[in-house]
Amino acid sequence: MLSYPRHVLGRLRLMAASRLPDTPVERRIRGVRMTLPRRHGLPYFARKGTKYADNLVRLAELLGAHEGSVNLLDVGANVGDSTMLVLAKVDGCAVCLEANPRWLPYLEANLAQRPGVEIVPAVLVAPGTDTSVPLGVRSADVGSSIVVRDEDETAGTAEAESFPALTTTVLLEQHPQLRDVRLIKSDTDGYDVMLVNAYLETFVGSRPVIFFEFDPRPTRMVTPEYEPQKLWAQLVDAGYTSAVVWDNLGNLLFSAATEELAERSAVLDLTVQERGYGFWDVAVAHVDDPVGGRVLEEIVAD
Repeated sequence: MLSYPRHVLGRLRLMAASRLPDTPVERRIRGVRMTLPRRHGLPYFARKGTKYADNLVRLAELLGAHEGSVNLLDVGANVGDSTMLVLAKVDGCAVCLEANPRWLPYLEANLAQRPGVEIVPAVLVAPGTDTSVPLGVRSADVGSSIVVRDEDETAGTAEAESFPALTTTVLLEQHPQLRDVRLIKSDTDGYDVMLVNAYLETFVGSRPVIFFEFDPRPTRMVTPEYEPQKLWAQLVDAGYTSAVVWDNLGNLLFSAATEELAERSAVLDLTVQERGYGFWDVAVAHVDDPVGGRVLEEIVAD
């Protein structure tokens, strides 16, 4: 009998699912039952042997161990899997933002009845952004989305649906529980540099640990006004001096002072083949947040 690696079998199942009607199905992801579109890639990404979301969940677990619970802001919530995996491990509450109408019914099916969880169907933008300009959301592939201006016909293959834009300051006004937010997860396919700048300004009061995707190429494509490499100095200026970096597969790369990342992130200008992975996932903690700093130390020690 032939033996195939799990990732090969998973890829074959994903290809087979892509040919079937995209109807709701129930799947168990890391022991958590959730409703997904049949074609969603999550069961493949989180298959046995991968480290999908382990870093985010461990950050939440350690914060919860020190503080008793976690107040989470999940930006780019998709079908709600990150929040569900976090809340399966630690007590807490969450505000979940998602703008793609393809994922919203599943996000609501998974979390709308969950106590302490609020769902916000909007595109999150930085303060000062003109929210009167229509934005659209397109599905880029199974499991991800991209925000585009309505007149932009260059991104994605499906028709974009207009959705409201919400600044981080308005989000805080509408959801005052975020004054105490302790963990922000940001996964927005190129908009994260813009949004991390906004988090630094809007959520300065609670000094949350910020976990975000850092990928210079899509950042320069969708938010060319935000130079990715300037983010590190902005983080340091805001007091975020400690960082831990993983690759996009969840493998720990290193911990470092945030000021070192301007030089070390030059590796992301190499080709994927040269560096061996896609992009960075980064967690940063504020110098005046001893719990957050301890959590980063503990997650590296793990």
